[in-house]
Amino acid sequence: MSLRRWAAEAGAVWEVPRDLLMRRYPAFVTGGSLPRGDVPVFVFHSVEPEAFEGKLRHLSENGYVGLSADEYVDVLTGKKTAPDRAVVLTFDDGRLSVHTHGLPLLKRYGMKAVLFMVPARVGIPGGSSEGFMNWDQIGELVQSGLFDIQSHSLNHARVHTKPRVAGFVTPDLRHGYRAMDVPLIRSSGTDWFPDGVALGTPFLEWSPRTSEALRFYEDPALREACVEEVRAGGGESFFTQPDWERRLRKAASRARISGRLESPLERELAIRRELEESKKQIEERTGRPVVHLCYPWHAAGPTARRLAAEVGYKTAFCGKVPGVPITRVGGDLRQIARLGEDYVERLPGKGRQGLTRVLRKKWSRRLHKG
Repeated sequence: MSLRRWAAEAGAVWEVPRDLLMRRYPAFVTGGSLPRGDVPVFVFHSVEPEAFEGKLRHLSENGYVGLSADEYVDVLTGKKTAPDRAVVLTFDDGRLSVHTHGLPLLKRYGMKAVLFMVPARVGIPGGSSEGFMNWDQIGELVQSGLFDIQSHSLNHARVHTKPRVAGFVTPDLRHGYRAMDVPLIRSSGTDWFPDGVALGTPFLEWSPRTSEALRFYEDPALREACVEEVRAGGGESFFTQPDWERRLRKAASRARISGRLESPLERELAIRRELEESKKQIEERTGRPVVHLCYPWHAAGPTARRLAAEVGYKTAFCGKVPGVPITRVGGDLRQIARLGEDYVERLPGKGRQGLTRVLRKKWSRRLHKG
């Protein structure tokens, strides 16, 4: 893991004690009870089978039941009363392990779940979507009757917003989940994921596409010196050299970063496409309505929130919501609070894990992943 990435992960780790002190988590996380009618919503990404089975076992042995997205919304709107010890399990992105490990385990324990998927990242071997489910596998989730398939936007995209180099396309950023770390690269009027551009291509400071930030379209001439440096240095082997980043930054510094900001209308059209096309493709493939949305990186500006309502989404699932440790009946359907998967085993019941143990596992996973 690079020093920059390690620092980012470490920062996220220290966010947890701060948020605990500021009471940004439901009471059960710090040892309290789960009041009758409260329905915590948990977010997962990849599925590690042993750890995930432990969470499902804790839920099953203590009488917890999983709700679908529609059932959960019926509770929030007061149409139905929440079953005792109800939870919602949500999965973001559509990663392959949800099919290979998650689906069999959910079947074994009889738990429902919600998948927020990204149609443009549907699995194609060898590309930036490697490691994600394909449409056949998503169909198996639908047929199981255990999964709601809902929207996580079309591309789960980042876009350039400032004319400052933030990094470069390296071999490990071209495939799988790491490809989501790279903003869209515009070339010849088309947006590309990193597997579609040359190694060494610089990318700039970014924001999520669904934020309010205006996209910066850089002059492609910025890329030429960097791409040539990599080509002349051996292609992929260039990145095994300890000074590769210094050399690329030096090459990038020789070019002036010029370009333009998109207009507010261009931003609106792009965000509308992210939300509308995702909904359309999932509905066409699954034959089921898509009315629930999860914003990538939980980022949504006023434009995205307005457009989500216009194109037909009834809810928006987020991460931590300021002032809302858990969304309750009558709460804002367009800012539904979710918790990390780590806290499933903090739910009251037999075998409840201590907070110190839970946090130790969470920190270890974050600091040693990928």
